[in-house]
Amino acid sequence: MTDSYAKAKFSAVRAFMRKNSLDGLLVTDYIDQFYLADFFFYKDEAVFLITPKKSYALTRGLYEKTFGKAASYMQVTGDDGDRIASVVALTKKLGLKKVGFDAAKEGYTSGKLFVKNGFVEVPSFITQLRATKDAQELKQLRLANRLAYLTYEYIKPRIKTGMTEGEVAADMEYFMRKNGAKCTSFFTIVAFGDHTADPHHETGTRKLKASDAVLLDFGCVYNGYCSDMTRSWWHGKKEPAEYTKIWKIVEQARKSGIKAATIGTACQQVDATSRQVIAAQGYGGYFTHGTGHGVGIEIHENPYNNQTSSYILKEGNVVTVEPGIYLPGKYGVRLEDTVVVTKTGAKILTKK
Repeated sequence: MTDSYAKAKFSAVRAFMRKNSLDGLLVTDYIDQFYLADFFFYKDEAVFLITPKKSYALTRGLYEKTFGKAASYMQVTGDDGDRIASVVALTKKLGLKKVGFDAAKEGYTSGKLFVKNGFVEVPSFITQLRATKDAQELKQLRLANRLAYLTYEYIKPRIKTGMTEGEVAADMEYFMRKNGAKCTSFFTIVAFGDHTADPHHETGTRKLKASDAVLLDFGCVYNGYCSDMTRSWWHGKKEPAEYTKIWKIVEQARKSGIKAATIGTACQQVDATSRQVIAAQGYGGYFTHGTGHGVGIEIHENPYNNQTSSYILKEGNVVTVEPGIYLPGKYGVRLEDTVVVTKTGAKILTKK
């Protein structure tokens, strides 16, 4: 990340601070820290303090030189003690009068300490920023989702009768890591047979039969950003007529949901559009989850395409559209793509 790019993100935070009359803002969430500084800390390894003119980072001593070099726009201090207490002391030293913190992302003990010292709870503003992706983020998301799609193309012809779900997952994950992924976005779901009727099946030892349902739900983290896609199909001959029927319904629901994901459209409407396609064919009771979620640094983040969301889609939002039909004890179908909302409609990222 260039200094100018990082400074633009910090400038957006400072605009929020001015609006809320803050002379300091604490950032303790490691995902928000990655978003701002493009440097990965594990949980509780760093605390950021942003003021109107300067930014400070208190982190483990082992990161002081590497992060200090990467983030020349911040004053980086190695601190292997109680960094929460240290940052409170720093705010006093700087004479800050109104320091904000994101209570929704704070632990009980640290949040209590912040309140005790007169800090104020503020909305999850960085979460709001993260919902709209800029050009650099979209570049990484395209790469991550392209790799997911290439993984699908790689694995489908290699899946053979007798393989276990775990063997398929291992091969997929090896391919993703071999081609630059840091890790998977979530636990890879490989489901065979009646396991496909469980939306969040845990990949296991079940073997693929000669004629069987297959569902793959997977993604990877590439340069810090996630991908997510799902594909379903029938393996072998003797595909049941009902499986063919529900696959076609879900595919239409997927297409309709993607078409609905436009600037100014409510996430509720995207969900309703896909849901209505399935309900109209008599399977409404078998679509048991939301139609999608935001994808970025985290695999599930704002905005959410579901029945309770009040979010209105904006240019740069990246969301999934993943309708499904699940028939208990038989089989299920889910088809999912990750898309970016643009001025000319939703563009699929899960492709070559």
